[in-house]
Amino acid sequence: MRITEVANTTELRQFMAAPTGGLVEMMKGLEGDVLVLGGGGKVGPELVETIVRANREAGTKRAVHVADLFPDGGVSPEQIEELGAEVLRGDLSDRAFLASLPEAPNVIFMVGLKFGSSKDWRAAFHINAILPYLVGERFTHSRIVVFSSANPYPHAPVGQGGSKEGDELEPEGVYGWGIVARECAFATTQLKNPGQKVAFYRLAYAQHLGYGVLVDLARMVKNGEPVSLAVPAVNLLSQRDAIDVAVRLLSRCENPAFVLNVAGPAVRVREIAEKLGEHIGVRPVFAGEEGKSVLLANDELCRRFFGEYRDGVDEMIEAAAKWTMAGGEYWGKPTLFGRVKHEY
Repeated sequence: MRITEVANTTELRQFMAAPTGGLVEMMKGLEGDVLVLGGGGKVGPELVETIVRANREAGTKRAVHVADLFPDGGVSPEQIEELGAEVLRGDLSDRAFLASLPEAPNVIFMVGLKFGSSKDWRAAFHINAILPYLVGERFTHSRIVVFSSANPYPHAPVGQGGSKEGDELEPEGVYGWGIVARECAFATTQLKNPGQKVAFYRLAYAQHLGYGVLVDLARMVKNGEPVSLAVPAVNLLSQRDAIDVAVRLLSRCENPAFVLNVAGPAVRVREIAEKLGEHIGVRPVFAGEEGKSVLLANDELCRRFFGEYRDGVDEMIEAAAKWTMAGGEYWGKPTLFGRVKHEY
């Protein structure tokens, strides 16, 4: 199935949780159980289902544990259990709860605070810096894939091609510094624990049909809301391709940490909005001058290791337009991308 053919929420979940042949092959050789920390968020359930399905297709038997607070209003523990995983409910910043978690050779760390970070510095640094250190101290002999972000890369002219993994970071704001602090926390625990293998997964703009930059822009175009061009371009990557790379990174964890950009092609916002408008039948409205610099990531290394992504840019744009016009499920978690005024 192609993303443009997804017709309802059930098909969307099945599509987003479909493992690649490469992931299935990796599972055949991966040793030990998998523990997903913070798996109750936007990406977590489909990542967990992807792992379960890949295990099944590989013919391997391993436990998949998911530890999270599961706050009211989000994904329920029962929904995770229905996927075939064991739920461990508790506060990951609680040392006693961390100590109670099972030993796991493979850990995927997904915990983080982005929206609201600029208004609550204490919570931002507690979740983005202190908690990662506690986790690193707990799992000293594990392979750990750390969900990070391309956010701290420097802004550069649009045509420059995007930042590479070895480029110097220039974080801005509480969230940007929080991302750097998260990586530094694990880098510090690695210094004391040579057996701890880590991969920093620097993600840029994964796209879903329930939320994401493309769906937000499609809704803005449909409703005649002005689209800001202050951020002139963005990386576009399907969430299922983002999930695939995240899990497969368990095979690339190293000490010191292996760093990987996971981003997708860079596309101008004006072009995205115009293509959405063609599918929707509405001419987009733009606000302000087009920005001269942008934050983009170069994902050449990712594609060299794991191959080309399954979902193309034009397919994702068409799918976002169709989904929006059909009134498809929307999670109510706006990215704020493209809005004239926003802050994290």
